[in-house]
Amino acid sequence: MEPVTVFAPNPGTIRIGPGEVHAWLVNLDGWTASRLVLDPGERDRSASYLRPQDGTRFAASRAAVKVIVSGYLGCEPARLRIVTGVRGQPKLAGHSLQFSLSRSGSAALLAVSPDPVGADLEFVRPRAGLADLVAARFATAEAACVAAGCGGSQTRSFYRHWVAKEAYLKATGRGLAALRDTALFCGSTPVIRFLGAAEPAWKICETEPAPGYLAAIVAAQPVTAWRQMAELPRVGWRAGHRRQDRSARQAEPDPGPLQAGRGGRDDDLVAVLQPGP
Repeated sequence: MEPVTVFAPNPGTIRIGPGEVHAWLVNLDGWTASRLVLDPGERDRSASYLRPQDGTRFAASRAAVKVIVSGYLGCEPARLRIVTGVRGQPKLAGHSLQFSLSRSGSAALLAVSPDPVGADLEFVRPRAGLADLVAARFATAEAACVAAGCGGSQTRSFYRHWVAKEAYLKATGRGLAALRDTALFCGSTPVIRFLGAAEPAWKICETEPAPGYLAAIVAAQPVTAWRQMAELPRVGWRAGHRRQDRSARQAEPDPGPLQAGRGGRDDDLVAVLQPGP
């Protein structure tokens, strides 16, 4: 399904019904979102990255979530709060709409649904030690599938399995602790197995949303709409928020020097390959 390019939605202009799943692709380096929609904690987190580009991409991804989700909920983006759920997954405070965000490099993938949904996006590139990671975190049959190059090469095969597994774990809230218990069985209709049992209730949408990227979205229903954010939001939206938030703009603190402790992307694959202290 080819994504439809759209501008930043105005609040309350998007409709989504039961069983629908919408996917959004965002260019984090090309889409400029106002930092004014971020809360102080998100601005502090953006400033804490070791590389300014990583902090800027984090800020853009959070702002994109708020702007896009406001299109469904009808409230101003700056009023939305993203909190951590009981299983560690991000969720919207005070709203039942579900979302799942994944970012890799300069791209972000956001899945939105009234029902549980998981999304994962990865930039495909060779990594040292992938064979050891597969042996440690993948079941034997799945490791053999990756070794055989089910995705065209062993590297692409690894990412094909990884994004499907991680999207499933996000949708179910099980987290990376259940990674080895989760397996993608390839075929004309790929199926996720958990603890050896097939999970046919979860549909897998595998896609290459941009050159060099592989992604998967897992939900109870297939993806019903693909959208790609235009690289610049609508001028009226930006101007409107400048007028509304002038006082907040003046009060925004200077982030100051970068703090140690955050480096690179904050996705689960990096956390597995480069675990922190």
